[in-house]
Amino acid sequence: MKTRGFDLERTGITQAARLERLFGLVILAWVACLRIGVWLAGQRPIKVKGHGRKALSLVRYGAETLKGVLRWDSSRLSTLSAELIQPFPALGAA
Repeated sequence: MKTRGFDLERTGITQAARLERLFGLVILAWVACLRIGVWLAGQRPIKVKGHGRKALSLVRYGAETLKGVLRWDSSRLSTLSAELIQPFPALGAA
């Protein structure tokens, strides 16, 4: 995620069925990162920078955490896996 985007154009895939499958996997990955980010932000809020915006988006927060767990701290993988199967909290719920 160097460019902070998915850069699907570089895949060179032109067949619609394959592109649909790839896009489906990308969406699943994005939702998993968002779910982890929402959960983490509830435990440890994202810092707000001087200009008033958060330092990271919820998706990026989840992606960075998931990357770190997969790479360095596999003992936390079961915790994240359990969190992934939980539904998103209702809007406005604490």
